[in-house]
Amino acid sequence: MKNLKFSLVDILNLSFVFIVFLFYLAAFKETPYKIQPPVIFIFLISLILFAASVRNSNQVTKAKKIFLFSYPVIYLFTIFETFFMILPYFNPHDYDNILNNIDLQMLGVYPTVWIEQFHNPLFTDILYLLYLFYFPMPLFLLVYLYNKNKHYILDKVVLTYLTTYYISYIIYFFVPAMGPRFNDTLIQLQNIKSLDGIILAVPIRELINFLEPNKFDAFPSLHSAIVTTTMLSTYYYNKKLFKIFLPIAIGIFIALVYCRYHYVIDIIVGFILSVTVFYLWHFLYDKIRKGLNTVNLTK
Repeated sequence: MKNLKFSLVDILNLSFVFIVFLFYLAAFKETPYKIQPPVIFIFLISLILFAASVRNSNQVTKAKKIFLFSYPVIYLFTIFETFFMILPYFNPHDYDNILNNIDLQMLGVYPTVWIEQFHNPLFTDILYLLYLFYFPMPLFLLVYLYNKNKHYILDKVVLTYLTTYYISYIIYFFVPAMGPRFNDTLIQLQNIKSLDGIILAVPIRELINFLEPNKFDAFPSLHSAIVTTTMLSTYYYNKKLFKIFLPIAIGIFIALVYCRYHYVIDIIVGFILSVTVFYLWHFLYDKIRKGLNTVNLTK
């Protein structure tokens, strides 16, 4: 342990495990899941320590580099899977009506009801497909940076993504909301009760429901935040990819409302969060890394 040199990604991941562990302790009396979260926390800490030991080994092979590149993704999705065991018992309040009213006050309409006028089954399939594309979208940029051996930039971009995810996750615990698709007021007002599309909408929706056991993840919109981070990063580091992603990003923002996953205020806050985190790391990365004497993610 004394000889291990951690990357900033390792430090960030360790810090977030500790934060979620505190949430678990606060929810301990209420949650029926007493054993599962600690087991997952131990696995995640072990994963981080293993990654650090691999990075500090004398020979870093291609297989080891691929592991170091992919381990934050494994960590990210694993820790998210603990939230349904903790979050509802940490904070039983539901902020959907407050967020819904903010939308109404800002826009004078309920956005998911207003946008129904553009309903079309083919359009629905396309927007659900775009909504799903959010998940692999950052990987195109990260793989590009990895293949070009731009480790310095890769490290900074991964940190930006993870910080954005983790701040959003923390906000989930204090402002839990499920989004328009579960809001009783909006369900009563929707003229089209189910957005079924032609072929893709239903299976994509079922896949998302399966991958998302924690439904209290509307505010802020991580789709908005991560797509914004991707667009800012590609603008700086791969303008060709930025031009390809631009119409896709616009489509995703439309899908967030059309597919009833987010209130407009979720999207706005997600956008602001992304821009703030991106430029903080953009300007502070070198100072923080030198101050803590850390190494790159993949070295």
